[in-house]
Amino acid sequence: MNTTLSLHHLFQNNEIDNLKQLIEDLDKIFDNIPVTSSDLIKTTLLDIETIKQLKNKPNNVHVVFGKSLRTLHCTIIDDNAREHKLCVEKQPSTKKLKVVSVNLPFTSFQEQEYNNIEDLTNEFLLTINNLSSYLYELETIDHNCIVVEPKNPTFKDDFRNLYLDDRTWLHIEVTPDGSASNVHLIGQSNKWQDKLQKGILKWDHDKNIVENILIIFDLNNLIDIKSTKDLSAENTAFLEDDCSENITCSICFCTELPDNPGLPQPLCNNPSCDVNYHKSCLFQWLIACEGGRPPAFGVINGSCPTCLHPITCSENE
Repeated sequence: MNTTLSLHHLFQNNEIDNLKQLIEDLDKIFDNIPVTSSDLIKTTLLDIETIKQLKNKPNNVHVVFGKSLRTLHCTIIDDNAREHKLCVEKQPSTKKLKVVSVNLPFTSFQEQEYNNIEDLTNEFLLTINNLSSYLYELETIDHNCIVVEPKNPTFKDDFRNLYLDDRTWLHIEVTPDGSASNVHLIGQSNKWQDKLQKGILKWDHDKNIVENILIIFDLNNLIDIKSTKDLSAENTAFLEDDCSENITCSICFCTELPDNPGLPQPLCNNPSCDVNYHKSCLFQWLIACEGGRPPAFGVINGSCPTCLHPITCSENE
């Protein structure tokens, strides 16, 4: 059986259900091919070097093929036992590997090309090490807080909207070095705003973000925030909760929009107005109320559709 027929038979064989078996069978086929005739295999997607890389990949890396042999889905386990998923493609021109997607904020790691899986893994783990404070802070927030947005947070999302009450969220961003940035309230609450203004100047950089939130808002546990929650006193300030299921937009009456991800927010400044809106819905509503003319600088003023209180909405975040 010639090489082409052997490869065709191999990839049509339904009995192969794992990468290890595929590599072993491919290895046998390539071992029987003289080096001088290897160019007869008309493929740029799979070669002897690729097979060797997959065979000798590091133990902390799990690899499966994507929809084509050019695409590899890698799961890399770091020193803290976190699993990181990467999509990698082999570049036809250079035959090197390049990261297509990874759940991390953008770094130079994603711009480079790598000779093999081992080089890619080593560079990735170095990137993870440089982001250790960033990863720690996000893990701590996700473990101890009611995260309203993103709905399914990952390390690629460098912000969190945290539940304070039904009318107020705390927006906080985390920089690559693990510092807090752009801390502000979404919604209107004199109680939380006063605490934030007084407490933000006392931010202690020797404490983590969650600890600082507890100090700023003078909290000990979740009962201080929402007494209707049936939670024990041992719980910290914010616990994971699927409160987002009850949040709907008072314009479209939906929780999520397929073409515009993001949950409705408490955008009205009237403390008595217990409503939430998608920013895009409110923006379009206010434009329609003004005759359909888009605002010159992306910010439009008008009245809340529910309580008629003055309200402002920007086109961008």
